[in-house]
Amino acid sequence: MHTWGQNLMEHPHIHCIVTGGGLSLDKSKWIKNKNNFFIPVRVLSSLFKGKFLYYLKKEYKKENLNFTEVISSLKYEKEFQLLLNTLYQKDWIVYCKPSFCSPKYVIEYLGRYTNKVAISNHRIVKLTNDKVTFKWKDYSDKNKTKHITIDALEFIRRFLLHVLPDGFVRIRYYGLLSNRNRKTNLELCQKILDVFINTDTNNNKEETWQEIYYRLTGKDINICPKCQKGQMILHQTIRPSPMYEVA
Repeated sequence: MHTWGQNLMEHPHIHCIVTGGGLSLDKSKWIKNKNNFFIPVRVLSSLFKGKFLYYLKKEYKKENLNFTEVISSLKYEKEFQLLLNTLYQKDWIVYCKPSFCSPKYVIEYLGRYTNKVAISNHRIVKLTNDKVTFKWKDYSDKNKTKHITIDALEFIRRFLLHVLPDGFVRIRYYGLLSNRNRKTNLELCQKILDVFINTDTNNNKEETWQEIYYRLTGKDINICPKCQKGQMILHQTIRPSPMYEVA
């Protein structure tokens, strides 16, 4: 679950990694999906609408919803039901498409968000006069990087929108990847599919300082700071001049 956008406003959405097939019920073979099939988008749209409105009504009956200012009339059951009727009549759209890149790229992309908070330190430009200025990428304007300045209290409010409540799990695993039998299931899948299993014991090698810097700041120093695409290549290491004691 990913709750924030570049400007720190609430933008809850879910990233899912789905296998292209699965184990048979007796776990004796791998059943592959059809090459021209991805996800039944229309079914997903209808199902999402039904589930969303079901749980919305459930929270309303528990009186867990607050309606203020321009939507204050929704606290009355008749007005709330009219809203539900309108929402049920609409066609909900689920935007869904396969990745343009390889599965490895998708996993690397999602891996950048799994253990991060709403904003990394390197995006905060300055803090002056109870104002916070930070960088954000405007996807609606050709992915341009811009600066935004807001009150410190507003910055804290936006940040706290993305602090998870106690007991809430951001990442969940289902099916053959569920926590209970993941190791056994994956080993079985690898055996059935006859895929290479990496047994290299060097996987636990120590992180480089570049990797540590990226993990702590979210900033990849191997990417060109000018074009934000090209990879920086180490050409030469210039070490500091030796220090001499002065008699």
